[in-house]
Amino acid sequence: MMFDEILIFSAMGILAGLLAGMFGIGGGLIMVPVLIGTFINLGFADEIIIQLAIGTAISCIIFTGLSSANAHRKKNSIDFYQFKPVATGIIFGAFAGALFAVQVKGVILKLSIAVFVLLVGLQILFDINITSKKINPSKPKSIFAGSVIGFLSSILGIGGGTFSVPYFKASGSSLTTAIGTSAACGVPIAIFGTLGYIIAGINVDILPNMSFGYIYIPAVLGVSITSIFAAKYGADLAHYLSQTALKRLMASWFFIVSIYMFIV
Repeated sequence: MMFDEILIFSAMGILAGLLAGMFGIGGGLIMVPVLIGTFINLGFADEIIIQLAIGTAISCIIFTGLSSANAHRKKNSIDFYQFKPVATGIIFGAFAGALFAVQVKGVILKLSIAVFVLLVGLQILFDINITSKKINPSKPKSIFAGSVIGFLSSILGIGGGTFSVPYFKASGSSLTTAIGTSAACGVPIAIFGTLGYIIAGINVDILPNMSFGYIYIPAVLGVSITSIFAAKYGADLAHYLSQTALKRLMASWFFIVSIYMFIV
């Protein structure tokens, strides 16, 4: 049974990797909705499906995040001066976000994700600039910003780029550096978010076999392995499409996901 599930999740990882590579976004926004649908089809208990999907998606980001952060480090596109205080806040925020998420009813989390994905789709479609206001971040402000980024990312099951890239751009970083530093921030989000979901689910009896807290191991194995390789081909595919076509495809994907999350 585990082997069959790993094959299913490997196929899902290919889809997540292709879309993530093609659209240039983290896999969390793609993995969470697909994991929810997969867990429903596998017959898991309704009470834990949403949190299990979020926790599993967060843990998958550890592997893709390390790979992405290392690639940006080699290109010297990580601002470690800005990264360190933000990462400090992320450690506490991501851990607290996981502990908070498991206390919230699944339907509320699901609707929150649906609204968030819808807003991201609208932002992409209409090219809304959310970084026009510049900020002068002090260390306390950066730690606070990191805690908020970590908290929200852990609840939504994402690597945080949606929040951290605009923050670093508003702090004066170039787009390339903002993306690279954001990629580095995805690592502590994933690690401490995962830790929170593991601890929160240790004594939950209705979790499926082969779960470690709110982390479903077959999904982590299948998705992580294939998504890393598939992302490269998604990035190659992006070069064959115009920016307008990419934006429309990306927005359409998020609208479909949002509708699915509202009705599932």
